[in-house]
Amino acid sequence: MGLAAHRELVLLGVAHPACLGLARRQPYSDRGANLTMMSPGSGATRPQISLLEYLEQHGWKIVRDSGREEVAGLCPLHRESRPSFYVNRRKQLFYCHGCGRGGGLARLIRWLEGAPAPPDQPAVAGQLLEQTYRFYQHQLVRHERAREYLAARGIHDCAVIERMRVGYAPGACLRAHLWRLGYSRQVLRERGLVDEQGRDAFFRCLTFPLAAAGNLYGRSTGSSLYRHRFLPGAKGGLYGWAHAPADGDILVVEGLFDVAALWQAGFPGAVAALGSHLNNLQLAELRQRGDSAVYICFDADRNGCGQTAARALSIQLRHAGLEALRVELPEGHDPASFFAAGASARDFQWRMQRARP
Repeated sequence: MGLAAHRELVLLGVAHPACLGLARRQPYSDRGANLTMMSPGSGATRPQISLLEYLEQHGWKIVRDSGREEVAGLCPLHRESRPSFYVNRRKQLFYCHGCGRGGGLARLIRWLEGAPAPPDQPAVAGQLLEQTYRFYQHQLVRHERAREYLAARGIHDCAVIERMRVGYAPGACLRAHLWRLGYSRQVLRERGLVDEQGRDAFFRCLTFPLAAAGNLYGRSTGSSLYRHRFLPGAKGGLYGWAHAPADGDILVVEGLFDVAALWQAGFPGAVAALGSHLNNLQLAELRQRGDSAVYICFDADRNGCGQTAARALSIQLRHAGLEALRVELPEGHDPASFFAAGASARDFQWRMQRARP
């Protein structure tokens, strides 16, 4: 008895099948979106069929049809009650928002014939971000303008750039790249990687993966209204905390360019709060290092915001029993601009030695 006899077809309100059947069909090895179908024993070649035609021949039904390129229905690869399986008529590709699987007809058939179970959603989200991180890293190598901006900010050490996995988002190419990997436009939009029009949310930004938090930071290289960008979600703990020496002092700064400049200058204990206000996780991390001094070097803003935040954090940490000291920079500077203006590691060390509560 064929597999199809063991599975129920489903549509709205009817029990959903575990997967589509392939009754009395031979396996196919074609890697393209279309396959040539052979009748067993006949030797005759049937006309090529599309992904959508194949699905409909095996009982899949369209639940939503916008009249454009994409249609949606229940996923044939896992049980679900609401349609999350999308098929693009023109590109001959599918993607399921529920199980994270996508590709062409050949891949669909391989999965229906017994490939491993789909990964869970956190794993799918992690894979999407990892692909995004890698893509942006590759773009930095290809775009001289982005590298020039990085150098103008004083960041030139290749080892630091590689360690931080700095990338660049040129725009107009991320969605196509991820689509070829099986991620639909809707998934990218839900994750915050593209906007409602499908445009790259980090357009012309230098990018820094925040892998531990499942996030991404972007710093605009142009005159954008929004200089700092994050994906939706938490910023996580202190950036660089896992790399800070276990027995050394900690130097808390605001931004990732500051961390890069300090690592480059030989201060491995630099970590970034990604802003001037620490969250509970970041405060808890600092409390773990009760024997280490915590130096705070926030931006020397002309309006005094950075200095005010540094004083508040210093008081908070000292009340928690930590030794907290504020490092003051010349007005208008942050650590990255201080080094980019010509300061040396010795100049910064001199300021650390004069830090005060």
